[in-house]
Order: sequence, then C-alpha cells, then structure tokens
Amino acid sequence: MNSNVRNRLILTGILWGLVLGALPAVLAFDRFALSPFLIAAFACAGLSGAAGAVIAGHRAMRFASESRGLIAVSGIGAVQGLVSGVLAAFSIWLALSITISGFSVGSPGEILDLFRRPEIFIESAVAAIAVLIYTVVVGTLLSPVVGALICRLVRRREPAAHRATAGLR
Repeated sequence: MNSNVRNRLILTGILWGLVLGALPAVLAFDRFALSPFLIAAFACAGLSGAAGAVIAGHRAMRFASESRGLIAVSGIGAVQGLVSGVLAAFSIWLALSITISGFSVGSPGEILDLFRRPEIFIESAVAAIAVLIYTVVVGTLLSPVVGALICRLVRRREPAAHRATAGLR
C-alpha cells in the first residue's frame, strides 16, 4: 500500500469516525459545549475510524481479485465497522474510567480510586458496551457503502492509464 492510498484511507476513516461520533455526542450532552471529555471522545472516534479503514484497506488489497460482489464489499465494510467499534469502545472505556475517578493533573492520586471503587469500571463498561453496539450496528448496516468506498480507494491504477488521462485534464 503506497502512502497516497494510506493517507486517503486515514482521512476517510477519521471523517467517518467523526460523523458516526457526532450523533451520540449530541444526544449524550445537554448542550453541545466543548469539554475535555467531548474532545477526547471525538479524538477516539476519529482514531478508531482511521485504524478500521486502514485495516479494512489492507484486507481489500489482499483480496482485490475477489472483492467484486456485494457480499465481498459488505465484508470489507463490516471489518471496518468491527475494528472501529472495538477500538472506540475500548478507548471510551478507558476515558470514562479516568474521568469518573476524578483524575486530573492537579490531583494525580485520584487515579487510585479506580482500584478502590470497582463500580467505576462497571459504569464505564456499560457505556463502552453501548458504544460497541452502536458502532457495530451502524457499521454493519452501512457496510456496503463503506466497503465500496474502501475498495475504490485501494483499487490500483495502471501507470500508463494514469499518464494517458493526466494529459486530458
């Protein structure tokens, strides 16, 4: 995979993660004010979307000759949704655990509350499971669209064909 394709996949994955993360963020917060947790949630959504797109792009390149039908394209989109969902759920679980414990730079000892109060892990795990279910369901429903986009991004161009069309522009 060359850097141009990889960069396109990363950008597409970041945008896809931010788009999917916008709806729960609007629903979860009363007012859409920037907070450190909201910024961290959007960063987690973007990074997990980018990682999912790159992994699905590698899979699409590996099976390029077989990725012609709707089922194959949906499978690539489902891989992107599953990888992104697992990474988003794990990162939100960690972010919520740290936020609920009251950890801050000014009082780093509060991180020990994670070990003293196991309900912090339970509360943040419930939210992480909701994030996982949301991303996997939406990723599965929209997998034909995402898979087709990823397949189109990783499709190899012939160098001679690219040179021939470059003069026409």
